[in-house]
Amino acid sequence: MATAKEITEFLNKEIEINSIEDKSCNGLQVENTGDVKKIGFTVDACLETFQKSALAGCQMLIVHHGLIWEGIKYIKGNTYKRIKCLIDNNLALYAAHLPLDRHDKYGNNIILANLLNLKDIKSFGFYGDKTIGFYGQTEVELEQIKEKLKEAGMNLTCFEYGPRQIKKVTIVSGAFTDGAYQAVSLSADLYLTGENKYNYLQVAKENNLNIICAGHYLTETLGVKALMPLLKEKFGVEVEFIENPVGL
Repeated sequence: MATAKEITEFLNKEIEINSIEDKSCNGLQVENTGDVKKIGFTVDACLETFQKSALAGCQMLIVHHGLIWEGIKYIKGNTYKRIKCLIDNNLALYAAHLPLDRHDKYGNNIILANLLNLKDIKSFGFYGDKTIGFYGQTEVELEQIKEKLKEAGMNLTCFEYGPRQIKKVTIVSGAFTDGAYQAVSLSADLYLTGENKYNYLQVAKENNLNIICAGHYLTETLGVKALMPLLKEKFGVEVEFIENPVGL
């Protein structure tokens, strides 16, 4: 067992929490008291996941989309309800947004790249002067990639504007507006992301780029799930994934 602060110190170092500038206030967003015996893991910091985590007996919750973005101006409405639920249930909240997208071991995007067995993996997807995604090489049919993603539980929306034989795949989970443009600049055959953005579909069509949208939520369950065995082994705590999809 350990405290939330001890777990935070370990995680901050392990996933390089300060590796990229982020609107999310990454790290320990809400403290608790006492030891942490069980940690919940989920995508979104919202009232429902807080309630489910408390019912599951968690003392700490680790999320991808945190509660605090560029600070809190007022504690009322949904913000009040959420903070009150955390404090009433002595539930600590830890958030890891872009650092968990871009991490080369536990990140959403490297896990997707490894799922597709990509070779010669390199960084992709510039956000400012840092990258948050990856790209790599392969020699498979588009249908084979779709089948692998379906087997992994992804719900696919496909825009098949490019070749059937895929050689270069670019990946950014969640929603990344510039992803398709940057994929075109690399002469990629496929851009794999979470959420579709209307404004780049014509660009993809004009440049023979396939796009697969595998779900914002589903592509971002991967990073938090990857942290579960890490913390279980390190601190001897119970772990549980708190499922709470929103349909996108």
